[in-house]
Amino acid sequence: MNQKKLAAMRWTIWLLAALFFFYEFVIRVAPSVMVGDLMNAFAINAVGVGSLAAFYLYIYAPMQIPVGMLTDHYGARKLLTLAALSCGLGCLAFSIATDYWVAAFGRLLMGFGSAFAFVGLLYISSHWFPKRKLSFLIGLGNSIGMLGAVIGQGPTSLATKLFDWRGTYLIYAIVGLAVAAIILILVRNSPPSLQNIQPLEEESPRQLKTYLLMVSKNPQAWINATGCFLFYATTVAFAGLWGIPFLKNVHKMDEHVASFAISMIFVGWIVGGPLVGKWSDKLKRRKPFLLSFSLLAFVSLVPIIYVTQISVFATYFLLFLVGFFSSAEILHFTMAIEISPCSKATAVAFTNFITMLGGALLQPLIGFLLDTFEVGPSLDSLGKYSVATWQITMTLFPLALLLCFGVNLFLKEPRYHKTLDSGVN
Repeated sequence: MNQKKLAAMRWTIWLLAALFFFYEFVIRVAPSVMVGDLMNAFAINAVGVGSLAAFYLYIYAPMQIPVGMLTDHYGARKLLTLAALSCGLGCLAFSIATDYWVAAFGRLLMGFGSAFAFVGLLYISSHWFPKRKLSFLIGLGNSIGMLGAVIGQGPTSLATKLFDWRGTYLIYAIVGLAVAAIILILVRNSPPSLQNIQPLEEESPRQLKTYLLMVSKNPQAWINATGCFLFYATTVAFAGLWGIPFLKNVHKMDEHVASFAISMIFVGWIVGGPLVGKWSDKLKRRKPFLLSFSLLAFVSLVPIIYVTQISVFATYFLLFLVGFFSSAEILHFTMAIEISPCSKATAVAFTNFITMLGGALLQPLIGFLLDTFEVGPSLDSLGKYSVATWQITMTLFPLALLLCFGVNLFLKEPRYHKTLDSGVN
């Protein structure tokens, strides 16, 4: 195969993996624009809708541990096909559900399939491209994923107006099934020649158990993972579910305006992620960014929560800053590798597991607190909750950022940079 055909093939395969990563972000955050509709459809309260959305994370989080080993064993083609199929069927079940538990099962199927998206993208990146391009491809892929989160809010809000929430998820089901078919036809695990290609670190079941034990016995790994969850809390639970109804009820925004406003958090991630990573690599420091950016995210979020008389433009700008500063959370994964250099893949999986498990608990917790602090007779919409109730409940997010700062004070930044840098081709 000549070089032009090989280059076209590798980018086509990488873009398909990135497309699935984009797609899983869309279906992950889409319920955030459907909260009131879901409450009406299934006759549930806030904790019910929080739990329904979190069923995605209930399976996504524990799957982070074995997914790397499965991908190493079976390859990206088979597993990404299965994953996209699972997401498509999950969206289909969610769209036609008349019973809460059928909808919950649909979210489980979506979460199961989505768990393979990022690791599959890493697998394709490492098997089809030289090692020196891996960091660039990871950063680019993360930005594509966050773009999916943007589409999952503002544009999805417009789609629900045209097709209602069931019709919108039916469209997403068709897209997922189509992506599965295209991946099966076009994706290959490795190029014809593996020359100069550095595969991902592979771990056997015995190695995985050993590495998990090593990581779990390291106090710094726990501190880092806890800080990662606290930093990501605003993104996974506020931007991912509760931010839109909060803006509608506290800032009196139209649903579509609120949807596009919350999507600015993900736009901030898209812009901030590559820049923060570049600055951190240049200075060869992680902790100063984690400390300063968690405080800056806190400062940006506080006016959104507690100042009700604020312009739409200022709201958009502050939410962009929240996302921009929150993007420093990715440095926790760099720290995970540097803290546990002999078990890199497991350290990243452990950190992501704790982060997403925290998100799975936080989404329904917000709903529980809304129902606890407010006494209202109606379950037909989120409009029953008072401004004070929303503000008290949303205090969890700036509090999480302050706790993140406090936890990260105990991080010890290892000096592995020379070793790591010397291994780059």
